[in-house]
Amino acid sequence: MKIVIIGNGPAAIKALEAIAHYKDAAEEYITSITVVSPELTASYSPMFLADFLTGELGEEEILLGDDHGLSPQRLLGEKVVKVEDSRNMVVTENGREIAYDKLLIASGASPLKASIKGIDKEGLCFFNRLADAKRLSQQVPRAKNAIIIGAGAIGVELAIAFSKMGINVLVVELLDKILPQMLDEELARHIQGKLVGSGVRFMLGGSVSRIIGGDQATGIIVGGREISGDLIIVAIGVKPNIDFLRSSNVRVKQGILVNEKMQTNVSNIYAAGDVAESIDPYGGYELVFNWYNAVDQGWIAGCNLIGVENTYRASPGLVALKSLETPIISIGRKYGENGYEILSLTDGEKGIYEKLFIKDNHIDCYQAIGITDRVGLMYGYIKERKDIGSIKDVLCASCVPITIMI
Repeated sequence: MKIVIIGNGPAAIKALEAIAHYKDAAEEYITSITVVSPELTASYSPMFLADFLTGELGEEEILLGDDHGLSPQRLLGEKVVKVEDSRNMVVTENGREIAYDKLLIASGASPLKASIKGIDKEGLCFFNRLADAKRLSQQVPRAKNAIIIGAGAIGVELAIAFSKMGINVLVVELLDKILPQMLDEELARHIQGKLVGSGVRFMLGGSVSRIIGGDQATGIIVGGREISGDLIIVAIGVKPNIDFLRSSNVRVKQGILVNEKMQTNVSNIYAAGDVAESIDPYGGYELVFNWYNAVDQGWIAGCNLIGVENTYRASPGLVALKSLETPIISIGRKYGENGYEILSLTDGEKGIYEKLFIKDNHIDCYQAIGITDRVGLMYGYIKERKDIGSIKDVLCASCVPITIMI
């Protein structure tokens, strides 16, 4: 059996680990494993890129594990441009054809490019690959003013990193609050206040209309105002890398649709990680862009690739910002603002803030600042869709009165 894996990130590495673990139980003898990736670097953990940028972690410390004795052929620096599932073939940009019996697509995601004039100017940076972090680290010593477009998790994490390095930071966000996918308005305002206190500036509700400069980006225009910057980073989100599937029979929506085995509608093709649109805890399908989901799905896909049956149990999204002195956690997601019962806890002296968003006695979303020891508990409640009707009064952390709001 020839196995081909498109991608070399966390989902791919975890799939290799599963294959190594169960290879003796595989339904067919594995003759070859080929890993294809457009990146030239070894496998690494994207969740630690900000720590690499600040110098808190070296490159060796963010690299992922070994090949568990499999020794796959790695074709690095080669971009897949087509999957021809009718003849079980992957085609790369340089014309190489790679045959497979089983295919795993773990190609990750790429930054979204906003519809902004000048978005392709030299010097403009994105931040979701090690190459991006290395490029930024070379520019940081000469930089005094950084502009970050986007106040999501990546944008805020970068703002914290630049602030630590003594760079003036301005974050521009189209919406009227920071961390819009992670925190509600009250908690977002609290974190914004802490960041402002550390020197980070914000322009909320502002749309960037142009990147200014000649060939080199030197600033932005937002709300008719021109703002200069030595570093300009776009961090408005990511999208799955699935363009190479356009001529295939693999079914895609926002991402690649998979079942509980991480199997696509084409029986010998699987997908995992940022590209996979998989079942969610709420009865639908969703894309989840995070490390925890990627490794979970990678293991399930690796097992099923070789005929060892394993089932994916929908994982809620989990985002953790650890760069601040008080960690921020968000698990699951809300569907709109209405119809929720909210359990909330606030202890300003201890810097603890916690909210549970409950509907029909099930937790849809958990948000917390300054609390880490309850992440596993809340993650389990959301993942398992447990009925918490009988224990709502004890769910918020100890002894502080709970406010219930409808």
